[in-house]
Amino acid sequence: MNIIEQLQHPHLFGALPQFENLKSWEMWLTFLKCLYGLHLNGSELEAFKKCTGRSTYNPPPGGFPEGVAIAGVQCGKSSIAGALISSAALTGEPGTVAVGVAQDHRGSMRVLLRYARAPFETLGIFKAEVARDTADILELQRGTALAAYPCKPAALRGVKASIVVLDEPAHFVSTDGRPTDLEMWRVARGRVAMTGGKIVAISSPYFQSGLLFELYKKHYGNDGSPVLLWQASSKDMNPLLSEDYLARMREDDPEGYESEVLGQFRAGLSNLFDPEALEACVERGVRERVPEAHLRYVSFVDAASGSGQDSFAVGIAHADGEQVLLDCVRTWRPPFNPSSVIAECSNILKQYGLVETTGDRFAAGFVIEGFHQHHILYRHSDKDRSSLYLESLPSINAGRITLLDRPDLLRELRGLERRRGTGGKDRCDHRRGQHDDAANVAMGACVRAVQAESQEPYTFNFLTGEILPSDSEEERLLRKEARLRNVPIEVLRAQYEEV
Repeated sequence: MNIIEQLQHPHLFGALPQFENLKSWEMWLTFLKCLYGLHLNGSELEAFKKCTGRSTYNPPPGGFPEGVAIAGVQCGKSSIAGALISSAALTGEPGTVAVGVAQDHRGSMRVLLRYARAPFETLGIFKAEVARDTADILELQRGTALAAYPCKPAALRGVKASIVVLDEPAHFVSTDGRPTDLEMWRVARGRVAMTGGKIVAISSPYFQSGLLFELYKKHYGNDGSPVLLWQASSKDMNPLLSEDYLARMREDDPEGYESEVLGQFRAGLSNLFDPEALEACVERGVRERVPEAHLRYVSFVDAASGSGQDSFAVGIAHADGEQVLLDCVRTWRPPFNPSSVIAECSNILKQYGLVETTGDRFAAGFVIEGFHQHHILYRHSDKDRSSLYLESLPSINAGRITLLDRPDLLRELRGLERRRGTGGKDRCDHRRGQHDDAANVAMGACVRAVQAESQEPYTFNFLTGEILPSDSEEERLLRKEARLRNVPIEVLRAQYEEV
């Protein structure tokens, strides 16, 4: 019995609530027929040509060994992924596992596994098949199993799979921010090499790079390709989606509508930094550098209230000829008292001999006054975070910035995206749902370090508010020592004069 017959059978998958009426699943049924090389009628053949870009339907015996379905959100992707996994567990050879791979979060894995194990939990004819049921795997009496794994290549090593279903591979990243989609595809091929099983990727698209986009370029519209590449909109795959929902998506987020609804890759969207270029800039084993009195440091602050989602962060760097070294990145995660954090941040700045810092305009009056109380001048940056990221890009690519070995910082840098803007001006920011507080202060400090190398040293008079150039190198060293010892510079000057 093939998967279409299983879905149509009133006592098998057809008994599940989502599959009781298959009228709205016609496009998905056509995709499954193509995947398994089954006969298509006239309308199904037209759907095949529309969604694959092919001119003829000529599947290999047994269907396509690899299939890719690119579609928008809310179109039933997880239900189909679950059905594929369940069906393979029922028909696979003893000793094989029907594998589902999801993003590296327990919630995503359990959602995928919940869809796959649903018939074995709710339908009597399936319940008798269950031999052992745990949180992450369901073993059947026939010697097969179904399981969900995170998108870590090592997680699938040693698994003999009857099918591998990749759920949303366009969004596969490791815990340190590295994309894992391509490596998971490679590992999946090894898991089915001896079983004749299929690999199926089901995902909404994202930007024009990575595994999904490379598969699309190579196999869409290619009549001779052994990979079934299917692309469709949410409305095509799920005709039950309301027009009001689609209209709101189109109006509120035109850019997101292109990928989230139409199933198209976003043009002009890419990762800002190349992962290999970032890796080459990291000084392994160095998480922070101790302050040295003879060095001239600069800093950058990203302030936060302590009650939201954003962290308060500070970055410190210095220039050494053409090379810029990131010395310190500190973050305070909410909840926190902003006044206490400003005091702690000021002490860190003083340890590096700093009397001033630069940052964004968050709660401008409160932040400026808070630092002023601790004898630190806070000035607003003339560049926003996007400009700082773009300005740091050439230095990262040239290896002229030396980064700290901090997983949180590197994860944020890897997650930065570059969007093509209007008027030739691109914009850079973090992915939705992620943060970039550490990345912001790190790149802000590094960009300032380059600028500071060509500027004269200065002092700040807290009584008059004037910024004055230093008269000598001795004066600058005296200021640094005063900050390191946390004593007024006048006291130190008087002590040296007595000597």
